[in-house]
Amino acid sequence: MSNKILKYVRAVVFIAIVAGLVKCMDYAMMPSGYIRYIIHEADNADTDEGYDNIIIGASHARSAINPVKLDEAGASDNAFNLAIPGETVTDSYYLLMESDRHNNVKRVIYDLDYQYWCNYAEREFEDCFIYTWLPFSNVKLKYIADNLLTKDFRTVYSKRWAYEISPSAIMNNLKVKSSAAYRNYSMDAVEIHDAGGPYAAKGFFYRDMKMDSLVPSDIVAWDESGISDKVLDSFEKTVQYCKKNNIELVCVTSPITPTTSVNGYSEQAGAYFTRLCEEYGVEYYDFNLLTMDTLPRTDDDFFDEEGHMLGELADRYSDILASVLLDKCDKSTTFYGTYAQLELAVYENYVTKQ
Repeated sequence: MSNKILKYVRAVVFIAIVAGLVKCMDYAMMPSGYIRYIIHEADNADTDEGYDNIIIGASHARSAINPVKLDEAGASDNAFNLAIPGETVTDSYYLLMESDRHNNVKRVIYDLDYQYWCNYAEREFEDCFIYTWLPFSNVKLKYIADNLLTKDFRTVYSKRWAYEISPSAIMNNLKVKSSAAYRNYSMDAVEIHDAGGPYAAKGFFYRDMKMDSLVPSDIVAWDESGISDKVLDSFEKTVQYCKKNNIELVCVTSPITPTTSVNGYSEQAGAYFTRLCEEYGVEYYDFNLLTMDTLPRTDDDFFDEEGHMLGELADRYSDILASVLLDKCDKSTTFYGTYAQLELAVYENYVTKQ
């Protein structure tokens, strides 16, 4: 009997050692990143009510919507931008639930970027790079149950997909993680390579890096048939979660580079999102259709062809978004009725002449 018990003890000790080694490797090889910082900020609003408006989406939303502007306009009491570059439709659902655990969320502003809907590649990296930074809770357990039970168990437990294994990277990582900035969740401990401008506050980066010409981008083609069941299921779960918890859901598509909006796939994507949101009874605004009188803009107001806004335009757009949320504007004159009208305005008056 004692030998049998000893075998179990040895197995438990072995598993504990392996688990400990994995965590040591995570600590040494996994760089400190923006995701750790922003989830912590979303969970620590430092007010009794927390954040009342949460912005979810991806990099376009992070560059475009300044929550401070929404607060100043009275569209929110305490808004927060939880949009993360690379954030998938599935990620947005769990990030919403995570933020709602700590805040009295009254409205969700969901920026729909069709590039995260079409030809969705369900790779382990995309499935896990935000999940791993969720704190342990019922939300994280639900993520595992919904998405990861069929994955390699190492993917569920470790952060191996993002290891940097060179000696210099490990030494730098250990230096950062031993700092007070890391322990205190300071932005100083975050290595950010693609923000294009300083961190302002509450999840918003004020991009001010203007280039001599727009940075070229590989823009994903619109393909409605390529929208996966997983994407649609995640969106439906987001809608149902908001309805169940009495949270107002407003879906938007923030403006992108004017020439890209009329030469690319914005019209097809906007029409699809309009139909989809009507089906679910959700408000949707395609802000690419803002009139040029309402939001004067040219290609020079963006960092790249794909449509990441520079800070000055983002502040002006955020003011307009606030007025729409407050129902203080005449939508018949604020938006063009068709993309043909937008195209005419773009090419006649507003796009920088080459």
